Amino acid sequence: MCNTNSILLVDDHPIVRSALIPLIDVIPDTQIIGQAENGEEGYNKFVSLSPQLIIADIEMPKMNGVEMVKKIKSIAPNTKVIFITSHSDLFTFEEALSLNVDGYIFKENAMKEIRNCIDVVLQNEKFTCEKFKQFIETNQRKIDRIRKNKQLVTQLTKTELEVLGLISKGKSSPQIADQLFKSIKTIENHRYNICKKLEVTGNNQLLTFAVKQRKILAEYLEADKI
Repeated sequence: MCNTNSILLVDDHPIVRSALIPLIDVIPDTQIIGQAENGEEGYNKFVSLSPQLIIADIEMPKMNGVEMVKKIKSIAPNTKVIFITSHSDLFTFEEALSLNVDGYIFKENAMKEIRNCIDVVLQNEKFTCEKFKQFIETNQRKIDRIRKNKQLVTQLTKTELEVLGLISKGKSSPQIADQLFKSIKTIENHRYNICKKLEVTGNNQLLTFAVKQRKILAEYLEADKI
């Protein structure tokens, strides 16, 4: 008797789940053992059901697909994952790519691609649909810039991250100094060092960087529990 490959389907759109279920059900030796409508529920279902394969949207409420998969991979690194998504914002898109999961499909092509994707992934190979590849190629420079900015931000100390986070909220040096219980001169020194590490010139450019990279800052600030 063949082993059945268990699948957890996580998507906040019931219509998408309803459309995918009959297509997946006819694939030999596979079974959908659970569904979830957001990342938080998806993670909890994973913990209770231990599926071999997760098919998940990237953009979801409560916890997005990227955050969910990171949590799942931290406790079950060998779990197979297919991201099925619409065109997400590029920051979240880059995060999804950085996870190097087993498959990527756009929702607009899902009905045509899902069976082939599952077959390939269950054979321990990677699958990326052509439309997905084209989208990456079209946006490669922007994706590379996001990755470069992330790399630059990782050079900052915890205090520098905190200062930059406050700059992104429009705080002046005196306001930051007051909030962090430091002198204005110390904050100005931090600003100088941050500019140098981020390869930007002047306070206006630093503010522009901080505002544009709020998502990156939020990721690292949360990681450092600031």
